[in-house]
Amino acid sequence: MKIYKLILPIFAILTIVSCENYTEDINSDPNAFVVASSDLLIGQVQLALMQHMGSNNTRYAAVFNNQMSGGDRQYLTLNTYSPNRANYNSMWDNAYVAGINNAQLIINDVQASALVKGIAQILQGTFFADMALLYGDVPFTEAVKPDEFPMPKYDSQSAVVAGAIALIETGIANVGNATIADGYGGSRLAGGTWAEAGHTLAARYALAAGDNATAISHANQGISSRAGDLVTQHGTAQYNRNLMYQFVIDQRQDYLVATDSHLANLLDGTVDRKLTTPGNSLIYASYFLADGTPGTPSFRTLLNTNDDGRYAQSASAPIATWYENKLILAEALHTTNFAAAQGHLNDVRAALAVQYGSDATGFPPSTTTVTADLAFEIMEEKYITLIGELTSYHDLRRSGNLIGVPNKTTGSTAATGYPQRFLYPQDEVDTNENVPSPLPTFFEPTPLF
Repeated sequence: MKIYKLILPIFAILTIVSCENYTEDINSDPNAFVVASSDLLIGQVQLALMQHMGSNNTRYAAVFNNQMSGGDRQYLTLNTYSPNRANYNSMWDNAYVAGINNAQLIINDVQASALVKGIAQILQGTFFADMALLYGDVPFTEAVKPDEFPMPKYDSQSAVVAGAIALIETGIANVGNATIADGYGGSRLAGGTWAEAGHTLAARYALAAGDNATAISHANQGISSRAGDLVTQHGTAQYNRNLMYQFVIDQRQDYLVATDSHLANLLDGTVDRKLTTPGNSLIYASYFLADGTPGTPSFRTLLNTNDDGRYAQSASAPIATWYENKLILAEALHTTNFAAAQGHLNDVRAALAVQYGSDATGFPPSTTTVTADLAFEIMEEKYITLIGELTSYHDLRRSGNLIGVPNKTTGSTAATGYPQRFLYPQDEVDTNENVPSPLPTFFEPTPLF
């Protein structure tokens, strides 16, 4: 397996932020083999998580779930659902090498504190769960034992998600009441406490696995306010900017847009929302920029990278939020406690009014008395509010596309299927004889979904 060919435990992700602060005390002698302390190495795991949650993974998913659109060159192939295994090489390596393997070095470190081990367990569990949801069966039990298993076996998707949740739960027990800032969050991450963030992450993956009771239990202990959101931190320096901003402005202008996306159509009124929301125009203005005259062939919908936009240079990117936590509770409860579920949805609606400077008329509460309609309202709210997050891609697949997001089109022809999984990367296919055979197709549902 390619991920075990690396020797050094530090994996620098220079496209996010400078790693100088994390390595300034390391001997720079190129002939001396040095293992970084866990207090330094945890920064690399967090950088890998930022990359996983804010870079290619999320851009691909946002095109596949029709929140955004491929606008030029390679990204046009995403819009036509034309997969290429080589495109997934770096995403896989980032998760397993920089994330999962480095986290394991910390977990194995007998000198590491319970706190830094707990953070590593929460983050490693997050990586494992997300990789399973994206790809299906993935290496888990043999994934962090390179000497024993140079070509690790693939565990079932459900087993990996269950094991990942258990890892997160162990991490929660270890981190105590440490805040994100005090618990090795530094200048990379911000939020409330590690425990609350861990509970929301565990709730996310329990819901994806169809375990509503566990999802509710964790969400009830999850992020309790918007101030407690687990988010990335960015600035205006070239390699510390918001990752979406870096891609859209610094690296690949015009590749990623939102022209004709279902999300843009929901927010500009082209498609009606299930729950009438006059405040949609405020959300649109935060997410998108209209380029040109609507209705003309040259019109485009761009991502808002202005200083007041969702993807501004220094804008934080969400990893786990209060909004998601409330909507997990709403969905998980809607068939057993209708009033409570609707209350959680309406809490989100009220908070959106505050966020966007609207009165209650901009985001009126749900008043439906029909269970199916409430489910639709919850899932549509989640689809809109969690723009560009992997959770939205997971939601559409596991719910059977409950909210009816249309497939992308090739010319005037709708695609024949909805992308059900990321493809096993070519490097993995070439180097690990245990990769599933036959290889699942792009449109083949994963076992959980």
